[in-house]
Amino acid sequence: MAIGNLQVIQIGLPNESTGSDSLYSAFTKTQTNFTTLFGCASPYNTFVGNTGISTSANANTGTITITNTGVTQLNAGTGIILDASTGNITISSTGGGNGAGGTVTSVGLVPISNNRLTITNSPVVSNGTISIDLANSGVIAGNYAYPTLTVDQYGRITNIANANSVGTVTSVGLVASGAGIQVSGGPITTAGNITVVNTGVTRLTAGTGIGLTGSNGNITVSATQTGGTVTSVGISSTTLNVSSGAITTAGTITVDLPSNVQVAGSLLLSGNENLVSGNAANLAVTASYFSTTGSSTATLAAGTNGLIKTFMMLADGGDMIITVTNAGWKSSGTGTITFGDIGAGCTLQYINNKWFCIGQNGVTFG
Repeated sequence: MAIGNLQVIQIGLPNESTGSDSLYSAFTKTQTNFTTLFGCASPYNTFVGNTGISTSANANTGTITITNTGVTQLNAGTGIILDASTGNITISSTGGGNGAGGTVTSVGLVPISNNRLTITNSPVVSNGTISIDLANSGVIAGNYAYPTLTVDQYGRITNIANANSVGTVTSVGLVASGAGIQVSGGPITTAGNITVVNTGVTRLTAGTGIGLTGSNGNITVSATQTGGTVTSVGISSTTLNVSSGAITTAGTITVDLPSNVQVAGSLLLSGNENLVSGNAANLAVTASYFSTTGSSTATLAAGTNGLIKTFMMLADGGDMIITVTNAGWKSSGTGTITFGDIGAGCTLQYINNKWFCIGQNGVTFG
């Protein structure tokens, strides 16, 4: 902005006083000019914008620009009336929703049947919430053990009551009345099966010298051959243990094997061993048994012709795999026998320079 009333200092030519102010006058005018300048200077040197106002400064021109970044003018749309476009403006609506006009002054709901629905806070004339709920059917809430009930066309239970108990039996079971009957699976409290097994005689078939009155039921067993002239029976042996002597009427003769039995042809039946994992089976004993606690292995070497060797699993904590030299179930070389369950076992005999299986239960050959 322009600052008026500034004092002009008269300056003459160098070393000449003509037309020049004295030093006193010059300094006085200078002081007056500074006083005028400071009096006219603004105390503000920083301008900060706020919401809807931004500021910018140009250091080259010394100009500060203040800009309105908010609403600069309002224009009336459909259904709106403005009393001005700038300044203090009043906005009025000329109709209903979206300015399209309308005559609705309230909204409400009415149930078709008060017995099925209840409505509260209706109608709404300005703002609010209309509540809808099921009407009370009159049925008492609770647990019903044997209910009889009435259901209407809307699926509502309109009447319910406990009926008489359908019975007092809570479980059914069977008890075997004597020997020969085994019962399992009882008692049944909800649903299930009771199994009855005949553990006694299930059928009789007549053999040589025996006659039967039937195949089941109350059967009479008769001998169809007459007796002979034998008056006593006894057993004697040089290789077996025999006790009780001769039987003249009725009795029992006890026959047992000795601890070692040597049979002609190098067939040896004697002794047993507890076969430990990682060991070779002992060919000097007949039976090798084992109880595993994990995966186990053992070996069986070649035998002598006629030799019998048996293996059996007493407890199963893991598979036992026995590698057999000269396996008879292989065209040549070794084979394996795997025992995977308690009670698994097999009997081998060494014939013609190979081990052959002559009996087994639950083992796998490989």
